[in-house]
Amino acid sequence: MRLLRETDFLLLGAALLTVLLGITMIYSATFYSENEALKAAWQRQSFFALIALLLILSIVFIPNKVLYGLAYPLYGLSLLTLLMVLVWGSGSGDLAARWLVVGPVRLQPSELAKITTIIALAHYLADYSRERINSLGVFLGALLIPLVPMALVVRQPDLGTAISFGAAFFPMLYWAGMRRLYIFFVISPLFSVVFAFEQFFQTPFLFAAFIIISAVVVHFLLAKLWITLTLLGVNLSAGLVTVYLWNSLLEYQKKRILILLDPDSDRLGDGWNIIQSKIAIGSGGLRGKGFLGGTQPELEFLPAAHTDFIFSVIGEELGFIGALVVLALFVFLIGRAFYIGSIVNSRFLSFVAIGLGSMLTFHVFVNIGMTIGVLPVTGLPLPFLSYGGSSLLANCIAIGLLMHIYTNRHEY
Repeated sequence: MRLLRETDFLLLGAALLTVLLGITMIYSATFYSENEALKAAWQRQSFFALIALLLILSIVFIPNKVLYGLAYPLYGLSLLTLLMVLVWGSGSGDLAARWLVVGPVRLQPSELAKITTIIALAHYLADYSRERINSLGVFLGALLIPLVPMALVVRQPDLGTAISFGAAFFPMLYWAGMRRLYIFFVISPLFSVVFAFEQFFQTPFLFAAFIIISAVVVHFLLAKLWITLTLLGVNLSAGLVTVYLWNSLLEYQKKRILILLDPDSDRLGDGWNIIQSKIAIGSGGLRGKGFLGGTQPELEFLPAAHTDFIFSVIGEELGFIGALVVLALFVFLIGRAFYIGSIVNSRFLSFVAIGLGSMLTFHVFVNIGMTIGVLPVTGLPLPFLSYGGSSLLANCIAIGLLMHIYTNRHEY
């Protein structure tokens, strides 16, 4: 009875509603396909949804000490499965080998590894006080936890998924007590790399402006010349290695960045996905064309309509109102995760909740940004909505963990 009273049914209800909406839109996105296997995608997604529901309910009853004790073993198991992918993994077409096939089941270990990485990082951070968290040794130890699975996923290669492993890192560090200035010092080279890419298009102003502004901010906050000079050197170095990073990208990864900046440069080639996605969302208007009324999936103008571009199908068939409903569901789920992280007494569970909320935020932001043409196509699924059993299981495990944390929020 106590568990029933303490269960977060609002979170569970919002997650189930989003999953049901996802299954419905997958059905719509594949309805007109002549591929029978593709038309059955919604049935496979429903099967994984039932398994995911059982997982959610099971995780709620896991004792706190068991979850804490399993943090590193689960992380180690995830690394092992990622290594197995490099040896025995399977892919389709020109795609990288990202799946492990066990009988009739095909799983993507990198999706589940995101969850175990967050749990392991939460365990690590919980072992240090807020005072010690600002030491260099603790930071490097924390950095190593997401860095190892990131490196393994890059080897597949799957750059988009690899980047998502770092999505929870800085929010969890901030929540653990690391000074904002230190976090800025570490993040700023990443922005330098992004802005330095502008140099490829003869607009180096943003790169130079960012370096100068960041140095001025740090100097006025600390008034220490050596720190300011160090920041300048780090950011300049990050900008200079951008050329190396660009040359190390695979050809399709370069095209994704170039197409983002100018989709019309290859309208019938690599720019096709982004253009058709924006057409689908824009043509939906206020109320949409109605369920099964989308022309982009019917005419097969929109590739990967049931996976990467499921939000485009929602925008076309359910319109601006339907898109707002989806965004509202995500805002509630993410907000609830951060709320749970803020009220729980256990530092370990608090870090887990913040990490899961950050992961969901990153996925939603990147996927929707991709469909409306403001971010490059990365292949990251939209949580709960995109077709994919591994992604659905991972996100529902996240919901189960959040419900578990809420139920045990008074424990230390």
